[in-house]
Amino acid sequence: MKFGTLQNVIGQPLSTVFAVASELGFEGVELDWYDFTEAQPGGPLAPENRDTIRQAAAQAGADIPCVAAHFLNQGGLADPDKEAFGLDAVRAGIRLCTDLGASYLLVPFFGPAMMRDDQAVARLEANLRRLAPAAEQAGVTLAIENTLRADHNAALLERVDSHAIGNYWDMANCMGLGYDPLEEIAQLGRHIVRVHAKDYFQGAAAPGTPEEPHFDGLNTKPFGEGDVPVPAVLSALQQSGYDDYVVLETGKFDDAKRSAKAALTLLQQLSGTVQ
Repeated sequence: MKFGTLQNVIGQPLSTVFAVASELGFEGVELDWYDFTEAQPGGPLAPENRDTIRQAAAQAGADIPCVAAHFLNQGGLADPDKEAFGLDAVRAGIRLCTDLGASYLLVPFFGPAMMRDDQAVARLEANLRRLAPAAEQAGVTLAIENTLRADHNAALLERVDSHAIGNYWDMANCMGLGYDPLEEIAQLGRHIVRVHAKDYFQGAAAPGTPEEPHFDGLNTKPFGEGDVPVPAVLSALQQSGYDDYVVLETGKFDDAKRSAKAALTLLQQLSGTVQ
């Protein structure tokens, strides 16, 4: 396995994020794309800046394993009022990834973008079919992350049937939805193309459900100190054949860099002992 971090986890701007991540021991940085305009002329991820970003990563010896299009949580490919924007945004994201040398684009569906009925899933499926040829040609995988059960995600991806469409799986989000992470891994199998690592703590709260997620339990404890069975999760991922990036999406707690380093060390230790 390889270990990376989301840019915001270590709290660094583009000018320093790769050097700091490399110093901490990370192999790659998943870049934050918070607003569509950030990738337009004049923005930090604009075409005129992409060579510089790519060179900074190479100089630090860090990969750019993914770009996270966070703004799509406001609505996109599954939303009837925003699907045209979603299509344009993902196409722009494919170009952004190509320019940066990133092979994955995170396409999320949380908050306002959460899919709540079969019509939303059908709309997403149709739009993924539209986008798949461009993603395949560019060598970029669209990694969808959502609140659907693993078996529903697997069925969706089987129907789309493109090697350029996969699932970005989060070991803690699933627990906030009331899902068993080990069952999720078993059901998703080869469809898992990227993994986010963070912790979850239910406490005295009622278990979350897909209708009423308990996401306020996310990152309330340092990684490894909550309810996520991290050793069993890593073992299950390995047994499923997953051997790619696990990317931190952990909280900052007392200090961003110190917290990230502690989480990375735990992942490294477990991945070296769990078979």
